[in-house]
Amino acid sequence: MKTLRGMCIGAGYFSQFHFDAWQRIPEVEIVAICDSDEAKASRAVESFAAAEACNDAVAAIERLELDFVDIITPPPSHLGLVEAAARRSVAVICQKPLAPNFSTAREIVTTAERHAARLMVHENFRFQPWHREIKRLIDAGAIGAKLHNIYFRCRPGDGWGDDAYLARQPYFRHMPRFLVHETGVHFIDTFRFLAGEMSGEIVDAHAVLRRLNPAIRGEDAALLTFRFAGGATGVWDANRCNESNADDPRYTFGEMLVEGSGGSVRLHDDGRITVQPLGEPEREHEYSHVRRGFGGDCVYFTQRHFVDRLLDGQPFETSGRDYLNTLAVQEACYRSASLNRPIAVAAEQPTRRFVDISLTIDDNLRGATIAPAKSRAVDGWNATTLSLYSHCGTHMDAPRHFLDDGATIDQQSLDACCGPAWVIDLTPVEPRELIGVQRLAAWTDRIQAGDRLLLRTDWHRRVGSKEYRDALPRISPELAQWLVERGVALLGVEPPSVADVNDLDELTEVHQTLFRGGIVIVEGLANLDQLSGDLVEFIALPLRVAGGDGTPVRAIAVETIRINS
Repeated sequence: MKTLRGMCIGAGYFSQFHFDAWQRIPEVEIVAICDSDEAKASRAVESFAAAEACNDAVAAIERLELDFVDIITPPPSHLGLVEAAARRSVAVICQKPLAPNFSTAREIVTTAERHAARLMVHENFRFQPWHREIKRLIDAGAIGAKLHNIYFRCRPGDGWGDDAYLARQPYFRHMPRFLVHETGVHFIDTFRFLAGEMSGEIVDAHAVLRRLNPAIRGEDAALLTFRFAGGATGVWDANRCNESNADDPRYTFGEMLVEGSGGSVRLHDDGRITVQPLGEPEREHEYSHVRRGFGGDCVYFTQRHFVDRLLDGQPFETSGRDYLNTLAVQEACYRSASLNRPIAVAAEQPTRRFVDISLTIDDNLRGATIAPAKSRAVDGWNATTLSLYSHCGTHMDAPRHFLDDGATIDQQSLDACCGPAWVIDLTPVEPRELIGVQRLAAWTDRIQAGDRLLLRTDWHRRVGSKEYRDALPRISPELAQWLVERGVALLGVEPPSVADVNDLDELTEVHQTLFRGGIVIVEGLANLDQLSGDLVEFIALPLRVAGGDGTPVRAIAVETIRINS
């Protein structure tokens, strides 16, 4: 029997269920438990007989021979930990929420895939024994061939009062997105599981979200309605403020009714399942479920699945890639609540990724000086004096820069500074390369009047070198005129200038051509190599400097990503 060597990262409240489950899986040896609070890790090691305690998870991943890591830490830490494990091709099982937001979750998944490291989300509700049994009944035709509806009423009753969540998971109180992000995502995934791989995909969602307890930050009440691809509907009716009358409201977290063309199946709050075929009385359905650990021992069943699939090479049910579909529905719910209308998950719900494409302003930047002006110790606050050359770093030129009668930067219309932009990849480029019209030949039919163009040359990688300024690739006068004839609205480049700063005639001709053609010039961009597509939303806002010939800007690119992709 192969033994898998694993490390648990995180020793907080929920980790006890993980440790207990690993101890009962004979193929697993937990060789280390890591927590930023090493005392917590040491106590866990004593209780669960792991080999060592540590407080630096990344260092431990580098040092130890591991087959997998189990991440049981808060969401903001997940990306770095997954990346550290993936670099060493170590498999990962990671608690949910997978990430603070969808774009980071997607980055986690792609990071694991890039390194061919296997990733499973510890989404344990679908592994609760009652949900597995209800799924078996549905697949066996116990309620007919067609699913009509899934309804779940959730009232754990643990979130009322001024001290809500303090005893067990106090960070709940500060989450800006709470009930759907922390709890509802379990049921979104479970609904998808019960409805099946094809007909179970949720095509749209409608959400009404409220905060009932003013002592917390996020929503604690939700009414979510879903429409499945196969025609069924789903309803999740939940709040964590009001109570149920269950002896243990956190055993099943509530009551479920699943209806189909041949009858219905009910989950009761004590874990009982009853089946009622159409025209017949309701009868109790016998199956096995135990009150151990959390939620019918679902943590054990989740981790057992992870080990089995890791050993036999089969896909995880809640792989990172599949789990993005669950998170897509979650995002649709929040968008629906903000717009008060149903949101089509596949067609309407994008996520946005923000990429900073500006150079950092520091004392190493040519034309920038940063000096202390006030100190907290002496003056009561910290402040600095910034001395910035108007064309230092990432900056925008005003026509006044090369035209005596040209508009100044405070007169710059902001329309051209914000909007869609094409990212044109010209790499590789040579030092001092004169970029002509031919280099943009493939874009001839795509560039329209009013377009913004960002030319990727990866020249930002040479910042700080003599080449950056003195050997820059530049726009030919012919290309400048071609851009004017095309009616381009904005041109962004990575070198510090669109033309050779050591050739005043060329510098003047290219700038004047672009300015007289009404083209806004942004120079000194960076990080265009971090963009995944060729169309972004571009934002670069100039400081409102009276009579200015240019100004540093903070430039960003916003990528729109379809979250069902």
